[in-house]
Amino acid sequence: MKQHLLFILIFISLFLSIQCKKLYEVYENNVSGIELTDELIAKYVKAVKGLHKLGPDIPKQLAEKGESNATGLELFHQIESVIKDAGFKDYAEFVKVNAKVAWAWNVSQGELGIQKFQNMKDDGLRQIEDTLVDPSVPEEVKAELRKTKQRIIEDWSHNKKYADISMSIVRPLTNHHDLEIIKRNQKEIMEAYTGIPQNQLKEIDPTLFITE
Repeated sequence: MKQHLLFILIFISLFLSIQCKKLYEVYENNVSGIELTDELIAKYVKAVKGLHKLGPDIPKQLAEKGESNATGLELFHQIESVIKDAGFKDYAEFVKVNAKVAWAWNVSQGELGIQKFQNMKDDGLRQIEDTLVDPSVPEEVKAELRKTKQRIIEDWSHNKKYADISMSIVRPLTNHHDLEIIKRNQKEIMEAYTGIPQNQLKEIDPTLFITE
């Protein structure tokens, strides 16, 4: 049974490594040559906002109608027109930039999510520690709090391990420079992606943005 499980784990590891290698090759051949700048992000944000105005289900419309018929071609030309108005040469250039931004965005949001959960964990442990040293708190309550503390530590360790594995897979698809650009323009990109103004996003979640 253990040998069977070991074989499955080895097979899964090999499969994932092959898929990651293919993904890295596609990225290297098609996307890595794009260099993100603040000016390029401004064009990208303008294009995404423009595409939002055309409709949120554009990808679905293209998939259903296809580019081979008149309706599909008309829709595609509308999309490319928005993209060109934003400053891109053509649809293909926008797709490459979109991929470059998307990978850097995913990594930045992953890092932000991990940091948020770590802050929550640290705050929770501090509150428990404060309660444990409070002489007015009954010992039976403290006993339960010690169990809760241990459970929080174990859960964090378990989840962090898998989060680190996931991040190790996607981090090679971006770089420090791109992450800095993304973080610097996070508010504008978030606004473009969601279609919600920045001030409303801040009201929804005050911790949403990396920077003030």
